[in-house]
Amino acid sequence: MAAKKTAKKKQAARKIPTAESIEGFYWDHTLTEGERPKSVYAFCKKFDLTEGEFHTRYSSFESLEARYWQSTVDDTVAVLIADDDYAEYSTHQKLLAFYYTFFSHIQNHRSRITECFPHLQQLTPSSLKGMRASFTSWADELIQEGIANGEIADRKKLNELYAKGLFEQLRFLIDYYRKDTSESFQDTDALIEKSVRFFVDSAHSGVLDSALDLARFMLRRIQL
Repeated sequence: MAAKKTAKKKQAARKIPTAESIEGFYWDHTLTEGERPKSVYAFCKKFDLTEGEFHTRYSSFESLEARYWQSTVDDTVAVLIADDDYAEYSTHQKLLAFYYTFFSHIQNHRSRITECFPHLQQLTPSSLKGMRASFTSWADELIQEGIANGEIADRKKLNELYAKGLFEQLRFLIDYYRKDTSESFQDTDALIEKSVRFFVDSAHSGVLDSALDLARFMLRRIQL
């Protein structure tokens, strides 16, 4: 009976690990060892966790990474919304603000991006679905504002493609950033400016319509 009470006291006294601490352990192992943990069991044993404590927070290592990728977007949007001037920005300025804030934020953990973020060549993997959902939700609002104030042309059913296209643009920028060796990542900053300018110009003018017409024509020719 006494032994049982002692065990219960020890269990009660044990500090339950937070999601942040588990993530910290995971990234520390992955980036130090150069590979993801072999198993949840091995990971928990190394960091004195129980499997129950891990699975209370995450179903797998992929879900842990997925939550982190999504948090990079959620945290960026939260910073933007907290800025009193953000609401007055144009579509162009809001998109620039998102990208600059996003890359400033992920720079604190650049190794996670360079070593573990899914490569651009992959179709959107399941680990990026949450990130894409958060980003496209924000981008959809941006697009609707742009259409309402005339900065973006209303293309009816094609409007829903804007947000998806912007997410692929974000992945492209991340892929460039992970390889960027310029001082203070100034080449990434330059690419952000050019990419945003291209999107805004094409979304406002007839450039996008012409590009889509050409793409449809070429697709038909290829299928002949």
